[in-house]
Amino acid sequence: MKTKPILGLMVAVCVAGMVTSALATEVTTTGFGTIPGVSPGSNPYSGSGIPFDTSEYTIVSGIPGSSDTLTIAMAATQHGSGNPAPGNNGAGTYYVSTGLNAGRSVWNFDFYINSALGSLSPYTFVITELNVGNGGIFMFDPTLIPDNVGGPSSAGNSESLDFASFGSWIGYDPNANDTYQFVLDAYLGGDFVGQSAITVVAGTGSVPDTGSTAGLMGIAVLGLVGFAKRKMITGLA
Repeated sequence: MKTKPILGLMVAVCVAGMVTSALATEVTTTGFGTIPGVSPGSNPYSGSGIPFDTSEYTIVSGIPGSSDTLTIAMAATQHGSGNPAPGNNGAGTYYVSTGLNAGRSVWNFDFYINSALGSLSPYTFVITELNVGNGGIFMFDPTLIPDNVGGPSSAGNSESLDFASFGSWIGYDPNANDTYQFVLDAYLGGDFVGQSAITVVAGTGSVPDTGSTAGLMGIAVLGLVGFAKRKMITGLA
C-alpha cells in the first residue's frame, strides 16, 4: 500500500467553462471489447493482470485543427485476481458485487487515453463520477494521477472508489446497493472532441435520482468544466 497524492479537481458547476459540441467533420467510432491498437502483453490500465478486453472505447479522427486520432476508453474490472470479474451487457454497463475483500473494494474503474501523434498535452481531459443513489458528483483530470502508465502519448490507470481521492466526494459505500456512472470527456482548444462512458451497477443497483442524472448529462453535453485546481487530496494505492 502506498500513499498517493492526487491533484483533485472539484466541481465548480456555477463557474464559466462551457465549450462547444464536437464539430461535424470529426469521425467517431465506438465499440466494446479489446481496445484497438493496444499491443498484446501491454496493459493500458496499469499494473498487471487487469483485463482490457471488456472496455467501452471511442476513437475520434478528423479532429478540426489537428491530424491526430484520439482513443479514449473506460471499463470496470475486478480489484485483484482473487475477486470475481464484473459481468457486462456488452455495451458499457458492468455488474459488480458489493462488499470488501481484505479491506478493499472488489472492483475498480479504469481509463485509457491515447494520442496517435504522441502527445496528450494539447488536450483537456475530465472524468465525471456520479453516484446515482445519492446524486453526488465529482470531476477530476485523470492525467494528473502520478502513477499513470504511458506518456507522453498515452495515460491510463485502474482506480478504486475506496480511495478517498475518488469515492469520498460522492459518498461511496462499498457495502451499498448502488449505481455509478463514469464519463471521460476530451476537449481540444475549448471544443468537445469525444467521450467514453460506463455505468457500474453494484449489487441490485439503485433507483436513479433523475435530477442528478440530468445534471450529469448536462455536464457531458454542454462541457461545463469549471475547476478548482488548488486542492491536494490523498488516496491509497
